[in-house]
Amino acid sequence: MKKSLLFKMVLIVLAMVGSISAVNAQITTSAMNGTVKDAKGALPGASVKAIHVPTGTVYSVSTNNDGRFSIANMRPGGPYTIEVNYVGFQKETANDVYLKLGDPYTFNVVLSDDSKNLEEVVVSGKKDATMNSKRTGAATTISKEQIQNLPTLSRSLQDFTRLTPQANGNSFSGSSTRYNSINIDGAMNNDIFGIAGSPAPGGLAKTQPISLDAVQEIQVVLAPYDVSYGNFTGGGINAITRSGTNNVEGSAYFFGRNQKLVGKNFAGEKANDFYRTQYGFRLGAPIVKNKLFLFVNAEQTRDKVPTSYNVGDANAMLSASDAKTLADFVQKTYGYDIGSYDKIDQETKSDKIFARLDWNINSKNQLTLRHNYIKASDDNLSRSPSFFRLENNGYKFNNTQNISVLELRSQINSSLSNNLIVGYSRIRDARATNGSLFPQVEIQNWGGQAGSTLQFGSERSSTANSLNQDVIEFTDNLKLLTGNHTFTLGTHNEFFKFSNLFVNNYRGRYRFSNLDNFYNDKPNNIDVTYPSVAGTVPAAAFKAAQLGFYFQDEIQVDPTFRLTAGLRLDVPLFFDKPADNPAVSASFPGYGTSNLPSGQILVSPRIGFNWDATGDRTIQVRGGSGLFTGRAPFVWFSNQYGNTGLDYRSIALSGTTANNAGFEPDPEKQSTVGSAGNTYQVNLMSPRFRVPQVFRNNLAADFKLPGGMVGTLEAIYSKTVNNVLYRDLNVKAKGTTISPDLSNGADLRPAYSNRVIPTYTGAYLLDNTSKGYSYSLTAELKKNFSNGLFATVAYNYGQSKDVNSGASSTAQSNWEFVQIVNNPNDPDLVYSNQDVRHRILGSLSYAVNYGRQKASGTTFSIFYAGSSGTPFTYLYNGDLNGDGAFGNDLLFVPRTMNDINMVKLEIKDAKGAVVKTYTPQEQWDALNTYINNDSYLKTIRGQYAKRNGSRLPWQHQVDLRVMQDIGTMIGSTKNRLQLSFDVFNFTNLLNKKWGRQYSYANQAYQLISYNSGLKGFNFSPTTPANTSTESFDSRWQGQIGVRYLFN
Repeated sequence: MKKSLLFKMVLIVLAMVGSISAVNAQITTSAMNGTVKDAKGALPGASVKAIHVPTGTVYSVSTNNDGRFSIANMRPGGPYTIEVNYVGFQKETANDVYLKLGDPYTFNVVLSDDSKNLEEVVVSGKKDATMNSKRTGAATTISKEQIQNLPTLSRSLQDFTRLTPQANGNSFSGSSTRYNSINIDGAMNNDIFGIAGSPAPGGLAKTQPISLDAVQEIQVVLAPYDVSYGNFTGGGINAITRSGTNNVEGSAYFFGRNQKLVGKNFAGEKANDFYRTQYGFRLGAPIVKNKLFLFVNAEQTRDKVPTSYNVGDANAMLSASDAKTLADFVQKTYGYDIGSYDKIDQETKSDKIFARLDWNINSKNQLTLRHNYIKASDDNLSRSPSFFRLENNGYKFNNTQNISVLELRSQINSSLSNNLIVGYSRIRDARATNGSLFPQVEIQNWGGQAGSTLQFGSERSSTANSLNQDVIEFTDNLKLLTGNHTFTLGTHNEFFKFSNLFVNNYRGRYRFSNLDNFYNDKPNNIDVTYPSVAGTVPAAAFKAAQLGFYFQDEIQVDPTFRLTAGLRLDVPLFFDKPADNPAVSASFPGYGTSNLPSGQILVSPRIGFNWDATGDRTIQVRGGSGLFTGRAPFVWFSNQYGNTGLDYRSIALSGTTANNAGFEPDPEKQSTVGSAGNTYQVNLMSPRFRVPQVFRNNLAADFKLPGGMVGTLEAIYSKTVNNVLYRDLNVKAKGTTISPDLSNGADLRPAYSNRVIPTYTGAYLLDNTSKGYSYSLTAELKKNFSNGLFATVAYNYGQSKDVNSGASSTAQSNWEFVQIVNNPNDPDLVYSNQDVRHRILGSLSYAVNYGRQKASGTTFSIFYAGSSGTPFTYLYNGDLNGDGAFGNDLLFVPRTMNDINMVKLEIKDAKGAVVKTYTPQEQWDALNTYINNDSYLKTIRGQYAKRNGSRLPWQHQVDLRVMQDIGTMIGSTKNRLQLSFDVFNFTNLLNKKWGRQYSYANQAYQLISYNSGLKGFNFSPTTPANTSTESFDSRWQGQIGVRYLFN
């Protein structure tokens, strides 16, 4: 006994300190394994048959010489009936067995001989998936019942992945949202290109990857030790879709909300008129009973939301008279209509069609074919108290998706099974601008308000912006059961074809420091990008692939201990090279525009374990270690293809040069502005660059507690192996500090020179860093009561640190968004954008059914999430250190007025007339009060603020759902009318001071303005103590639902 225990402990230690791994998330099925014995031992050759009752699908195998059996590629869910036969023994049957996605069901049988009278064995398979011999790493499974019963505002996958304790929105365990992987039925459904930063394509069109009515189950994995998972360093999300059965069943539904179901904001203001509707249907039916099945879902979503802070609204930046004066001037002078300045209704549309065919070819082979079609669009026109966009500065984002997947599941014989997946995705994105083409005009300091901006003309990033993606994937997993080993040999391959057109400032961008300068044709800044060859608009087009090959051995060391060890080879490939620009290689030796790492073999071993410490699975210890290799979003690579310096030239004028050049209104003549542009931005990549990798470790214990409760304690630690780091090779330190006069020598941060080589507006290098780590500690309790009550509560504590959070899609912004004090090319290791710290969540659901055949019922569900506030950064408004990045300089917190050179602040009206002047003393008094009232700033006087050093207040949200089923039986068919009412942020309904949500744009707040003209600083005494409250999300919102179901 002691020897066996010692052996297991050694294996655990080896698992925790051993090697490491990465794989592809391709799990679409469940499995069943176990042993068949009699009183004397194993029974080789026993027949095991599992029947999926809803579809009649039959899975059958025989036990091997050790009496073991394994059935792979089984449908999740149930119920199943299991039959075990052996000549001379009583047949044993188990009913109502339910299988969980990716969690094999263990079924051990001891047969009695025929001479004994044995009653049928009845087993309920609805047990908690936590206590499972194959469970090693952190994972959360969301069942069909939870999807149906819990409150959901957007009817999105994220509304349910938030049930993962380590989640923070779309981020998991403190990692970037771009490092997640999302699969549907095991096939890739990622936003591979990564512009939106959302897990699935279509994020910029605000569409969901699939209708919830097509989803049966959702799984989130963070540290899986199975060779079939991977291509992520954050979280892996896998949604399994519904399928048809032998029963004809379906549903038609409607969900809707408008301004009448939204509370007032904290200022007592009602919500503007809006509506959101979603309606659709689903149908599952047999085409041929027990053989061929169909499932189809169609859904349409429509949102209409008016702009806020319109002319005439409270706190609006623009008055009706000033707007008309401006519109008349532009029309008369340039013949251009700037569009409406009144309220504008913005529409978001999404049409989805999902279809799935399932064919039971025979008892050994099942084939699934599915297609998902999405067409979506979203209008974009934002306004705020300090930012006003005229109608024709808006744009529409269009998205179309066609994704097809074919899956063949085969049980070749009792020991050998195979799973084959082939998929094709065709995704098209494009922006469309409003009105006729015109340069973007930005008038700053509108009304004399520092930091306020008015914009009109064609949005500068939208006049040449489209993306085509074509992806083919091929996955094959072969499993072999022999003795106490289950071997997996597999491959997962993805082939990509991209064409990305993105030309910023293609139709010109003109900035004026005030309205007078615009009327007098004196721009302060001009930015234009135009093709080097007239008449062409080159796109970044390239082909790439990521190949994966892996092998794994699952060893059942003894009935209580399972060890999993695997090895994977990942090979990223680029089939096209960016064009070579010799001038860049000469300017930056060792780097070139055509240098692109390709064909690297990334070796990733992994090991994990599961130990039934008590022998009856009341205590289970599990864990493992692995090197998880993800993908970098391909937009980061596309930047190099599109910015070689050969396809485009840039014009960047400022000050007097821009004043003299003047405003050119013709969008087709922007290349003629000023002198011919001969500058450009280049994007480069280190020859040593590797895709993101983390070394992840976890250790957990699960407990069956009294009363049927299940508890979990889990720890996860991830060490960065490779993360992204951006550097601008065209920025260098001056060897001096910023002017001591700005702070009487208190702030002596280094000064920098940007554009050391004037030809380059920036030379941004994509490189790696190994700095960074994250960890989380989680405690969770859950219980599924027999009376229809389900409850869960969890607490997670974590920290996440990095040097770059990968928050943007372009190289320049990824470099600029990392706020610094010292070297901008060597940022400090600090808390990441996704650092969560404390998170508490709980959910409770109670359902009671009654009436004939239990056709009627009432369901009550509640969800709570509370978390410590989002981290954010205090900054200067301006470019204090001269590195060319505006708004990335960390704040120096003055101790006294001697530490900051305050200069006069003039407030002007729309015509530039001074209406108010604040003295340096008035500004300091207000700033000093602000600092004293800030819990973070008052503790770091005389020091620099850190990136993400401060935090917004705690956030608490309670969501509620009440659902009533009114049912009846028509023949043998159950028919129900289901009425539901969801309330989100429920506590705000009780008290408008509760449930407030907080955020800052880009998680940064520019508290103090650097006035380069007066060589000092400004702070507006009217700055409120808290500007971070989300006006709309802080209100309670209601949603009504009406559904008709039959089955």
